[in-house]
Order: sequence, then C-alpha cells, then structure tokens
Amino acid sequence: MSLKPFPYAEAFVAIERQVIALGSESLPQGLVMNQLDKFKRFATRSISDAEYFTMLVFVAFYSGFKAATVTSKRSVIERHFPSWEVAAEYGETEINRILDDPDMIAHEGKVRGCVANARTFRDLVGRYGSFKAFLDQHLRSDSFEELMLLKELLETTFDYLGGITVYHFMTDIGLNVLKPDRVICRLFHRLGLLDNENQLLKSIMVGRRFAAATGLPIRYVDIVLVVFGQVASPELGIAKGVCLKAPRCDLCSVRQHCRFSAVVNEIAVGCDAK
Repeated sequence: MSLKPFPYAEAFVAIERQVIALGSESLPQGLVMNQLDKFKRFATRSISDAEYFTMLVFVAFYSGFKAATVTSKRSVIERHFPSWEVAAEYGETEINRILDDPDMIAHEGKVRGCVANARTFRDLVGRYGSFKAFLDQHLRSDSFEELMLLKELLETTFDYLGGITVYHFMTDIGLNVLKPDRVICRLFHRLGLLDNENQLLKSIMVGRRFAAATGLPIRYVDIVLVVFGQVASPELGIAKGVCLKAPRCDLCSVRQHCRFSAVVNEIAVGCDAK
C-alpha cells in the first residue's frame, strides 16, 4: 500500500496562519503581513554589484557567529569593507588596521577571506561586466542540476562559501533554494520529510516542493518556516516560536503531520495507562 503524499500546501498554509496569528498578538496584523510580504519580492528585485558584494561580506561574517553579534557590528564591517574596489586593494597594513580596531569583529580568517573575495569579485566583474552576468552565464535555467552546479562553483570560487553558508548566499540573492539551517532541517525531520537533520541537499529539494505546491517564492517559504521554528522573531512581534528545540506541540498547527509529536503523545498515553 502506498503512503499518502505529504500535503505541502495544506501544511504551509497552516504554519503561515499561525505565524501571522502569533505576530498579531503584539503587532497589527497588517504590519506583520507587510513584514513577511517583502520576502515575496526577493527573486524579482534588482541587485547591484555593490549589493552583491555586501551580501558576500556579511555571509562570511555571519558564518559560525551569532546573528545578533554580527548585526550589532554592521556599520563597522561596512566601514572597513565599503566596496569591492576598495577592499581588493587592501594589503597587510590595511588588514592589520582592521584587526586592531576594537569595535571590529577581529577574526583574521574572515577579514582575509573578505579581502580575497573582493579581489575575486573584481576579477569577475571585469571579465563578465557584472556579477549578475557571471551568475546568468552559469545558471541558464532554474533546474535543480544547474543550481547545484552553480553552488559548487561558488564554493570553489569564494572563501567562506561552503556547507550551509553557500545556500545562505544563494537564498539572499534570490535563487530558488532555501538555507538548510538547523531550524529548517529540524522542522523537516519532525514532519517526516528528512530521515535525519543532516540531509542538507534533500532539505533544499523539500523546500522547493513547498514552493511549487503553494506557488509562493521560496524565500517567502523560507522565512515563514524559519519564524515558525526559531526562538524569537522580534521584528514580527513573536517572542517565542513553535517548533523549537523544546517544541510547543500543544500550540502547533501541523502536529497531526509531526512524528515527533506522535512519539510524545505515545509516551504520554503509555504513562497515563500505568
């Protein structure tokens, strides 16, 4: 007997409604929806070379660091890496000046990586005319195969684009992938869509299925699922998510699909029967 297909659209709508409802407990519902809706336009927005480079810099700094730490240092990082043209000319004197700045995240590997990336970025813009032209040259369709080939190319071209981080960059620039971080992988595993939480490639495929089933941009799918599973989302008025490390199963709108919740219920029933 074949298993019933997972109801991607139905499950996403339930999660989306719950996210909006949670945010609306603290903020006007219209504001919550507007905050989310901007992620629907990620794939169609125009991105300049300067913006691509800034994203590349911050992806490197966010890698392995707490997001709040990096966010608090945004202005300092931007001051030291104002453009790829400037950063590409940095030598040891400038690198040491950055590392000696008490306000800067003094991680030598990341600083040197961003300088190396600036030089690579300069070379690509010189060769292709723009970074967008470089991407378009290597991504002629939205096929999964071409996306993965581009992912591999980015990993081998730039420093600090590896593992999850390369997907972070691809998601930020509007490609049809989501970032398979621990929040996303945990949620997909609990829903029975992954065999374990380390299946990064499969999680990308699952994210694309959610997008295809709902007709929604994958960046929007990504943010809604992340908000549902992360500790807090203050910008949306959410002090506590749902599918956390210690999940709030009693509130969950998709617990009927969740094998984690099913195990918890079985244990509870067993304990009650004793």
